[in-house]
Amino acid sequence: MTSRTLSNTAQMKSARAPTRRASSRAAVVRVRAAQALWPDEEYIDFVASQFPDAGVATAEQARCLYDRGFDILDIRCAAEIDATEKMPNPGGQAGSIGARPNQGTRTKVVPLVNAARRYDAEKGEKVYVDFVMNADFVQQVAKVFPDKEQKIMVACSDGRKRALVALDALDEAGYVNLVAIKGGANAFNRDWDSKMRRRNLVGEFKQNYLHTGDSPQLHGTGSQFQKADAQTYGSILDETAWETCLPQ
Repeated sequence: MTSRTLSNTAQMKSARAPTRRASSRAAVVRVRAAQALWPDEEYIDFVASQFPDAGVATAEQARCLYDRGFDILDIRCAAEIDATEKMPNPGGQAGSIGARPNQGTRTKVVPLVNAARRYDAEKGEKVYVDFVMNADFVQQVAKVFPDKEQKIMVACSDGRKRALVALDALDEAGYVNLVAIKGGANAFNRDWDSKMRRRNLVGEFKQNYLHTGDSPQLHGTGSQFQKADAQTYGSILDETAWETCLPQ
């Protein structure tokens, strides 16, 4: 092998080395980010780089996307939200379903299906009745999200029937940055409280006398009461027959 050949080989190896090192660093960053959780900035950037192309975000990913400019579109009806729980809305006005909905907030409410909630004596519980498809859904969304390039996360109760119909309708209307929240409001509200703070993880409850949790409780009385920070939930799946009025 000539000295010129040796020199060329050395130069080629030297040129490839930075590329390999950069690739290795990028791989390490991806692995480390994938193993992290919010509010790790590296993880948030990693998640944001995948959307909207990935299409469906977990509750953890959705929290990261919120920090990167994705707003929330809650498509549940008012009766449903009143009976369960509002989507987190930091800085939003109390009673956003009331007299002044969607004013200056990043969580907008536009129901895809309207319904009433009444007591069913036969079932012994309240149920949803009188389902009516909101014929003005897209137009109402356009009022709260006039920019078709706005980053929007769509949530129904469980991220299934209504969310799919809403996403299709908004896609046809020209919205380009759409993401569905896996498990919908039921899953998201399990992980995040009204101020977008992480709820206590299962098995990690801590009595905190300086923090009232989501529902204020009187401490130090000797009375027995449910811990304010403890959360118990059933299935995230919504068995309500919303599909009876959805387009087939």
